[in-house]
Parts: sequence; structure tokens; C-alpha cells
Amino acid sequence: MLNIGVDVGGTFTDTVAIDETGSLFVGKAPTTPEHIVDGVIASLEDLARNAKHDLHGLLAATYYLGHGTTVGTNALVMRRGARTGLLITAGFEDTPFIQRAVGRLAGLSEEEIRQQVSLRQPVPLVERKCIAGVVERVDMNGRVLIPLLPDEAERAVRSLLAQGVDAIAICLLWSFLNPAHELMLAGTIERLAPGLPVSVSSHLAPKMRENARCNTVVIDAFVGGVVKDYLNELQKRLTQEGFRRSVESMQCFGGVTEARYANPVHTIGSGPVGGVMGSKYLAKLIGEKNVITTDVGGTTFDVSVLWQGEEIIAREFFGAAGVMSRFEVLTPRVDIQSIGAGGGTIAWFDNTSKSIKFGPESAGSKPGPIFYGQGGTRVTLADAWLTLGYLDPERFLGGRLKVDAAAAKTAIDAQLAKPLGMSVTEAALAVVELANNHMSDAIKVYLGAHGLDIKDFVMFAFGGGGPMHATAYGELSGVKQTYLVANAEVFSALGVALADTKHKQQVTLLAREPFDLERVVSSFKELEQRLIEQFEREGTPSTSVKMRHFLDLRYRGQIHELSVEIPDPQWITMHGMPGIRTSFERHYRATYGGASVSAAQSTIELVGLGVDGIAEHDKPSLRREQASGGLGQPRGHREACFSAHQGFQRVPVYADRDLSPQQEIRGPAFVQNDYLTMLVLPGQIGRIDGFGNLVVDHARGRFFHA
Repeated sequence: MLNIGVDVGGTFTDTVAIDETGSLFVGKAPTTPEHIVDGVIASLEDLARNAKHDLHGLLAATYYLGHGTTVGTNALVMRRGARTGLLITAGFEDTPFIQRAVGRLAGLSEEEIRQQVSLRQPVPLVERKCIAGVVERVDMNGRVLIPLLPDEAERAVRSLLAQGVDAIAICLLWSFLNPAHELMLAGTIERLAPGLPVSVSSHLAPKMRENARCNTVVIDAFVGGVVKDYLNELQKRLTQEGFRRSVESMQCFGGVTEARYANPVHTIGSGPVGGVMGSKYLAKLIGEKNVITTDVGGTTFDVSVLWQGEEIIAREFFGAAGVMSRFEVLTPRVDIQSIGAGGGTIAWFDNTSKSIKFGPESAGSKPGPIFYGQGGTRVTLADAWLTLGYLDPERFLGGRLKVDAAAAKTAIDAQLAKPLGMSVTEAALAVVELANNHMSDAIKVYLGAHGLDIKDFVMFAFGGGGPMHATAYGELSGVKQTYLVANAEVFSALGVALADTKHKQQVTLLAREPFDLERVVSSFKELEQRLIEQFEREGTPSTSVKMRHFLDLRYRGQIHELSVEIPDPQWITMHGMPGIRTSFERHYRATYGGASVSAAQSTIELVGLGVDGIAEHDKPSLRREQASGGLGQPRGHREACFSAHQGFQRVPVYADRDLSPQQEIRGPAFVQNDYLTMLVLPGQIGRIDGFGNLVVDHARGRFFHA
């Protein structure tokens, strides 16, 4: 039986299959934005060919198929979602428009934030006429002050239906403490408009933060129809092709769930999470706890971190859990920061500064880089790769795509070289150097924002372009070792194939020290029971579920809280408030470098609880066998250029399948397969480890010299 992972990227759709022996097979095809299912099927067909199957045979032999998708992300970014209605407590109808003062900064780069004159808040996803105030009121203790009457509920729902809404979001004040009124509204919608999609805040985001909670539920309603239609179409198409099980959907907080149970908002940004989950498993295999994960795809460069073996969940943005397309949200998600620096990112001449600029705009999969010959006219990073000899023009995508190297060189000459009076080679090197520095800077900014020291980390590089740049940006950033990971070209898809099933339950529970510990323990037990019911509904026995418990704590008077993991509810009973306080203060110091208030004199506050339920899947060893021919020898050589001073030089080209564990590769050298090129720069030394990763130790050799 096979486990399959699918990752739909901005440029390529990647697939991976793992069989019972741990053997891996990969597939890749261009993403088809106009009809994404076609790209998925094309990638699966390529996978089937590589696994010596036809598509029907491959899917018939598949036990698990996990899927990370950009459909929700694209719908949100491009504003192509449902006409959404919002039911909200009367008097608060302007919440989506007022937002918060800091909302105009959310999701913007430092450079964009500097443009104070032009800064604006994001335009709401819901029109003013599609917002209905509901006469009701619940107080901060969950007590009903003004009951919601059935006639009022029906009036409000009918007013939205009259506007022709396609989905309705419900977000009432303090509903996370008492959801009765939201549930009444949901029932009224089902009675008046059966089947109309409904998103309920007390289900999706049962935590305080009014604006972020409202944004979360509105986004879920806005993208819900697009995401569910896509997943239903994918399930139908796969079933027609021979698949006999349910598609599993990757979630933005790590882990998968059956697609039919997935909340649409949780699929946003789910694709890159696969790479972090794959890194987590690989890090465990090789014994590394602190890892920087870097993914160079077709459109973006994504950075995340594993700290002490665990992924980092996004911290609050002024009290929110993070940002989606400039909207503060409460959706828990793996903390991944992205910049526009992928293979399809466009390089351009800035006439004002008389210099080459890089990004953030991308050529995507269509038209793509100029050398694709599909109508692209603007120079991309990938065009620079080809011009400098980093790509094999005869074997790009296994030879399925014939490249037009001459067109790429002509465009670089016209658009970049001639305006600056330099050669084509110098212009292409400038583009690559800009990309390397953008990537290195993004890594430093990410670690600095989290208070982490890069000297404590190794780096994993994956994505179609990661292993071509990582030996440069790894050295520039100051990391100890850079791992060009095996199967880097489909590593996010591999992470989806390896992902465990995961669900989260959260509740707001406000208390000041000393807490009512019996209430805390009973609340944890209630969340555990909800998770067990959720897993059993999907066919997973409770005995297979591992629970992780979190307390959301802060010092009194602070706005932001920290999630502090505890072993289990019994630990609270055993250690009481002293144990809770000690754990919080230890975590606070590790995060912020020391208390900003006097810990001895400040009480702590409880804001909420959370429980993660995880059902682990069986996983392969991924260990690489010794190549049959001993140490691999170069299959050939290719002319490539790494510096204008040295010019083009003859570089050995190795096939990755020829290399054996412990074999050393001295730069310059290329290691490649049909879908990927790994680059060891001049002066550097790479070593193949027991899992097929090419490891560059930056203390042993360097490319950049002071």
C-alpha cells in the first residue's frame, strides 16, 4: 500500500508516494491555476509513471492521500470568494470597518509600513449592506443579559438572504463563553436556507479578541465555498480514477484531517506547512532539535523554525494569533514567514536608482520564466539560473520541457545588462546575488524577531530552488551546517505524506492568580472529550490519540499571553499554582530574555486553555542504502559561472542516486536528478549522510571571503 502527499504550489504541483519498504517515488507537473485539479492529476500521472504504475493502479493501491492546497489562499488574496453575510451583535455592525488602529500595519513589510501617507486598512471582505445587527447581549461572564428572540433571529437572517449572500458568518459578543445565541442563529439559517454555508465563531475561534475573531469567521465563510467545491471535485475525480478512501487535508497548524471535516480557514497556507512537518520528522531521524527550514519555491521563499524539536506556532500580532492577507486572525498556524523570492520572481531595472531590483512580483507557472517559451517576457531568477549554467537545459523536468536559453539571455541583456553597461553574465550574477541576500536577510529577521541565535541552528533547504541557493544563503546567514535535503524538489509533498492527524480544541477561561484549579482541570477534561469524539467520528480510536495541553498565561496588565505546555491535567493537581507560575516564568524568560515587570510582585492571569490531539501515522525510515557502485563518479561536466572574476568553469555533475553515505563532494559541483539541482559552491565541501542529504559544513570550507 502507498501513502501519497500532494502539494499544490504557485508554479508546480508536487506529489510523493511512499510504499511499505520506505521507497519513494516522485511526480511533478505545472500548476494549472484556472483548474487546479488538472494539475494534481497530471502530477499524479507523472508519479505513476515513475512508480511503474498506471494512474488507476497507483490510486487503487493508495491507503492514504494527503493534500496541501493554495485554493483558499488564492481565493483570499485575489478576492474571489463568496458574497458573505455577517450576523453580529447590534451596535457593533461597523466592526469589520473600524477594525483596529494597528490593523493598517498588519501583514505589511517594513518598507511598506514606512509609506505612512498611503497606508490604509484592508478593505473588508463583507459589504456593509450584508451585515445584520442582532438584538442580544451576553456579558463577560457568559450570562445572558438580553435574550435572542426567535423572531429577531429570523428577521436578521432574512435580511441577509434578501441580499443574495452565498455564505453567512456569525460573530456575537462573548459567544466564546456562551454560544447559545450563535447556535440559535445557525439553526435559523438551516431552517430558512438549508445547505447555505455557515461559519460560527464559537466553533472556529472560541477566544477573546473581537476584531481578530470576526475576521477569522468572515474569512472562513468567504473562502469556504471555493475550498469545499475544490476538495469535493478533487475527491470525485480521484474516485473516478480508482482511489477508494477519503482525501486528507493539510491544516495550517500542522497535521491533517479528512477533507470533509476541514475548516476552510485552516487550509490557508497549508502547503508550506508540509515542508515544516517533513523537516520535523527528518530532524528527529538525524538527531537535530534546532532547525531553520527554508523553502525556495516558484513564487516565494519561506522560512520557519523548529525549536527543541517542535514547530513554532505564530505569536500574537498585537493580541491576534497572526495575519492572513492583512487581516488579524485567531487561527492557530505554524509560524512561516514568506518573501517574494522564488524561481519565478521577476528581476527588473529601476530607472530611478539605476540598479537591478528583485521581486516581489512573480511570473508564476503561466507564463512562467522566459525560457519556458510560454509567453513570459520579464526576466526571472530561473532565467538567471539557466544563463549561468546552473540548470541542465537537456534535462529540465526530465527533458519534458524544452528550454529556450537564447531567449533568456536576450531578455537579460536587454532588460538588465544594457541599461547598466554590464555583460549578460554580470547581470545574471547580480540577480542571483540579490536573491541570496534577500533570503539571508529574511532568515536573520525571522530569528531576530523570535530572540533566537542562529549559531544554535542547522538549516534545511528544500523546494525546487532551495538546494541551488542554500549553500550561499546558509553561509551568509552564519548557520553551522546546511542540509540540502533528499527529495528537496517535493519535500513539502513528502511532509504531507508523513503528516499525522491533528485536531485542536480551545476555550477562553479568564482568571487571576490563584486560579480555581478544579475548574481548570475539568475544562481540560472537557476539551479532551471533544477531541476524542472528533477522532472517533473520523474512525480513529481514542487509544491512538496523544494529547498535548497548554495554558495561555500572562502577567496582570499585559495584552499578550504565552502558551505554556504542561504535561497533563494531573500535573496541575500535583504542582498547583507554584508549578504553574514557575513554568510560566521559565517560558517568559526564554521568550523575552527576562521579565519586564517584577515577577515577585506581579500576579499572573489565565486567559485560556488549549488541547492538541494527535494520532500518529506509521512512517518509513528514509535511510539511504549504499549505492551499488561504491563512490559515485560524475556523469559529466557543465560550464557554469559563480563569480565574474573567475568566469565560466568546467563543473562536475553527479547524479544523486549514484552517491553513497559518507561520500564527500568538493565544490564546485552539481548534484541533480530530473527535477532538482543541488549546488556546492567553490571552496565548500559537502557530505552525503545516511539519509541521502547533502550536508555542507560551513566551518570546513567557504565560498565568500572577507
